[in-house]
Amino acid sequence: MSLLAILISLIFERFLPPLHRLRSLAWIGPYHQWMCARLADHPRWQGVPCLLVIVLLPVGGIGLAQYLLNDLLLFFGFVFSILVLTYSLGPKDRHYRVQQYLDAEDNGDTDSAQRLLEDIFADQECAAEHSTPPEEAATRARLLSEYVLVQTHEQLLAILFWFVVLGPMGAMLYRLTVELMRAECCTRGCNEPSEFQAAIQRLHYLLAWIPSRLTALSYAVMGSFVHAMHAWQNTPLEETDSHKDTTPPSHRLLVRIGLASLQFDHQPPQDNEAVRETLGLCGRSLVAWVTILALMTLAGWAS
Repeated sequence: MSLLAILISLIFERFLPPLHRLRSLAWIGPYHQWMCARLADHPRWQGVPCLLVIVLLPVGGIGLAQYLLNDLLLFFGFVFSILVLTYSLGPKDRHYRVQQYLDAEDNGDTDSAQRLLEDIFADQECAAEHSTPPEEAATRARLLSEYVLVQTHEQLLAILFWFVVLGPMGAMLYRLTVELMRAECCTRGCNEPSEFQAAIQRLHYLLAWIPSRLTALSYAVMGSFVHAMHAWQNTPLEETDSHKDTTPPSHRLLVRIGLASLQFDHQPPQDNEAVRETLGLCGRSLVAWVTILALMTLAGWAS
């Protein structure tokens, strides 16, 4: 069932762009602010307790609905799983936006290419350093490649991992965690995290630990395994937990191994062709994940 639900959701994600409008996650920001405001007068409810309340309400609701629907009729539970997974993968297909940018560049549509590029860079965790597209082609190609490597995990593979492990509530749990971390970073900045922000970063670290390493491994297998393993073995993985570096450790791992898999660690990306190679690597990694899940399903290891 998990495999079939994933395949149907991926088809919806790829071939039904109008669904993007129905999968808005804009409610997360106001919901988070409203809940934090209600708990602001209770110091003991700051940080982890506040996070648990915010996360458990929607995730617990999804889990309860799934339980009731499965008891009522298995088909209803299956349809509900597809709806929640498809919603969790939205609302923007970041791979598709990058591909649209590359196509616009190839077609000489400068205005569309610039608009898409600005939209992509504005989406990068609200990072002030790269909130506007750089003018240098090499820098732009490097940042786009890193963006694709990270978002393949954050918006796709990690969600699929937790969907297989915990069902629809697992998919929503990870996506909600990512969006809360993004909202906090955009609202308060990342340099001096609040109690709540520190809690959400810890939760993201725990949830991303396994899938980020599986994603990095798939990059290695689908790319240059020798280069990727060399990068993995020769760079400490408890990477620079410096207070000055606010990038999540899982993101740094994905970028390092992904670039090494493409042999970009010693020859950095220079143009859009490098971005296409990155998209190809991520596409092959997704195929590898689905293939492994299919084999596990046939072997009876996954439902």
